[in-house]
Amino acid sequence: MENIIVRAPNWIGDAVMSLPAVAALKALYPGSSLTVLTKTRAVPVFLHNPDIDSVLEYDDKGRHKGVKGRFTLARELKALSFDLAVLMQNAFDAAFIAYLAGIPERVGYARDLRSALLTKAIAATHEIKKRHQVFYYLNIIKELGGKIPTDPRPRIYVGREDADWAEFFIKKNALASSVLVGVAPGASYGPAKRWPVEAYAEVLSRFSDQGCIPIIFGGPEDAETCKAVSEKIAGKHLNLAGGVTLRQFMAILARLGVFITNDSGPMHIASALGIATVAIFGSTDPTLTGPLSANSTVLIKKADCSPCFDRVCSKGHYRCLTSITADEVYEAADSLIKASKAIVPGDVHG
Repeated sequence: MENIIVRAPNWIGDAVMSLPAVAALKALYPGSSLTVLTKTRAVPVFLHNPDIDSVLEYDDKGRHKGVKGRFTLARELKALSFDLAVLMQNAFDAAFIAYLAGIPERVGYARDLRSALLTKAIAATHEIKKRHQVFYYLNIIKELGGKIPTDPRPRIYVGREDADWAEFFIKKNALASSVLVGVAPGASYGPAKRWPVEAYAEVLSRFSDQGCIPIIFGGPEDAETCKAVSEKIAGKHLNLAGGVTLRQFMAILARLGVFITNDSGPMHIASALGIATVAIFGSTDPTLTGPLSANSTVLIKKADCSPCFDRVCSKGHYRCLTSITADEVYEAADSLIKASKAIVPGDVHG
């Protein structure tokens, strides 16, 4: 297997959780050239990773859009003569494109009516679905003959250019002498993952009163939520929602004293960078998708109906989220700051 392609998951959090499997695949075939194919939003997760030789963009909004675009992508992959396709993305689409591309070995879970398109269809057993998602992806590599690593934590690498940009940003905004407290109050999954805006603002206001500088992060889709938090903070703070790229976000994240977040893509990125993280869980289950870093604290208050995995609370009360108090989140974040002798930056590569 000299030329391998990994069809990575589409969402940022899932992409991060697939990283240990990518590393295990490279360890199984150390002399191979390993390419990752993923949709545009998740591309930055895989950049600068020493286990990955190249990253291909699945441009489903542009040249790879629709049925014609799928055939275009298949032709592009066929020209690269891959020997093995490892499909961590579960959809029929992933297997169909690999089949059209003529990749001789195609491995993935037997899901979404795609078994006939795979040369090795792995059973998605009830047991593996009950384990953390990191192990769900690692199980594919195990079925290929690879080893489960003793340390299964994902790792993300910040590029030198992005690290230099973050250094300039810190100096420009006079943040170098302050403890930076970051939050990501959004979650694309839905409101059943979002801790209340008022609670985020209360925690950040307390840190601001102590001389820390709060930084609010989010994508363009989180702009309204982030603005609502910002408007409730009287002290100095920065609202960067929609104002930085994902790679720039990672580079700033690596400079934080602590990061407070819902169960979301940013949570997984922070954990993979080893940043002190307070992860707030609502409708989902941290045993399946929680941060694996030892430098993380998970806060969860299970209601009678949780975990329901709903995007919107069917009961209308969101009790699993509202029962987590601002005091509890503040104390968890403050403890993580005090436990760190210094702000430890993430891995810088390239």
